[in-house]
Order: sequence, then C-alpha cells, then structure tokens
Amino acid sequence: MIIEQNTPAIDVDFKWLAREQVIPWGINAINAQKLWPDVTGKGVKVAILDSGVDFLHPDFGPNIHKGLNVINPEQPPVDDNGHGTLVTGIIAAQNNHLGIVGVAPDSEIYPIKVLDKYGNGEIADITSGIEWCIENGIQIINMSFSIERDNPQLKHSIKKAIDSGIIVVASSKNSYGGTVGFPASYSSVISVTSVDWDQKIGKNAPRGKIDFSAPGVDIISTEKGGSYRLSSGNSLATPYVTGIIALVLEKPAKFGLVKSEKNRVEGVRRVLQTLAESLGEETVYGKGIVKLH
Repeated sequence: MIIEQNTPAIDVDFKWLAREQVIPWGINAINAQKLWPDVTGKGVKVAILDSGVDFLHPDFGPNIHKGLNVINPEQPPVDDNGHGTLVTGIIAAQNNHLGIVGVAPDSEIYPIKVLDKYGNGEIADITSGIEWCIENGIQIINMSFSIERDNPQLKHSIKKAIDSGIIVVASSKNSYGGTVGFPASYSSVISVTSVDWDQKIGKNAPRGKIDFSAPGVDIISTEKGGSYRLSSGNSLATPYVTGIIALVLEKPAKFGLVKSEKNRVEGVRRVLQTLAESLGEETVYGKGIVKLH
C-alpha cells in the first residue's frame, strides 16, 4: 500500500514503514512523483559529501555505490553519524513499496565520507572528496553542511569542480536569521534554505545569498540502522534540490537544455529559476520553491 503524506510528518506512524510506503509531504510539495513514470534520475551520478551511508538499509538499492571514505580510505564510507543516510534517503530512497521514496529514486549515488561520527570534518578532507568527484565523472555534488567563514582552499576546490561541469548544491547555515555560510555563499554554488508544509520559512533559516527554497521541516527520511527518522533543517532541504537536478539531467531536453550548451551549470540554474514559485523576499526564500511539472 502506498500512502501520500499531505500533512506534517509527525502524523505518520513510523511502524507503517516496514510494510507500507509513504510518499513524504516534501515529494508532494515539489510534484516529483508526477515525473516518475518518465524520469527517475536514472544514470545521473550524484556524490553526497557527508558522513557516509548505511549500505544495508532496506530502502536502498544497487544504485548506492561504493564511493569513498576520505577519513579512512581503507574502509568503506559507512555512516557512523546518521546525517549522510538521512540526506541519501531524500534523494534516492527506492520506490519499492516500503518506507519512503526519494526525489530521484534511480539516481546513481556515491557516498563520500568527509564527516566523522560527530558530524565534524576537515577542509582538506572535503577538498579531497571534491577532487575524487572531478576525477570520477560526478555530475552533482550535494553538500548538506556549512562553515561560518570563507576558506580559500575550499573556494578553489569548488571553482575547479564547477569549471569541470559539476553542479554543486549546498545547504545554507542553520543560523536563525544570521549569515548563509559557505560554500552556499559562493555565487556559483546553488544554495538552499528550508520551508515548512505551509511554505513558510524554517525558523533556523538564514538571510542573505539564497537561491532556492525546498521542504526542510518535519522531514521523514532513512536513518542508520535500517530505520527512519523525523528531522528538520536546511541540510534536509538541500537534497530535494539535488534530486530535482538529477531528474533534469536524466532528460535535459525535456526541461529545455540542449547537449551543445557550453555552460551546463548555468543552464541548470536557469531551468530551476523557471520552475521556481516565488514565496517572498529573495534574501529569505531565494527565487522560491522549485516545483516540477
């Protein structure tokens, strides 16, 4: 049985998810399920720079690849924090009649472990992860974290990725009206903030260089250990936009992109802008929430 969740996630009994599938309210908010008969992100390579992933979660499938553990290269990028698994589920939980379903359930996911069990990471590890993405033909990098101050090493690494044609999507800082943070503040990075089911700004959202809004309050997603979890934050809004981009890149012509377009990064940004519905002040909501049709 498949249940469409049109109310806040807090109303869902998590025990259902072992035998039934819920389409989260965020999926309904962006209309992703309307495209699934034709577009599911198949073949699009997405790297998630985070704390790793729970490879054994029942809601994940063979599209979750080995990736890289930058912190300990001799080990697979297994998630010992939980955050990376949450992000992965929003993008790519399988449409398999249990649990939840992600925005782009057939996208090719490459977990890159750059955050430790406490959710902390080093700039050198992040840049090493970005370099791996460049070398391995990744098309989208999801960075659901932020740092307070600009860092020349990080800025250079991200510019190199974008110059190679990779689309970088980053979370704005959970600063409760403060600054956006980095790398989201870089002009070439697609920055994301969170809204709730009434499309009101999340209470922890910043003000400043915001590109787009996405669902990020009371979000159900996959949790390490094979379970599910309810969470809120800008880091959970970011993978919604990443998932949308994966759908766009599977069939770019469907969204007005042509193969001969020289700057694919700016082309995707333009598509997102045409799909966005304004919610208010751009320093709060960006261009608004992206809705597929």
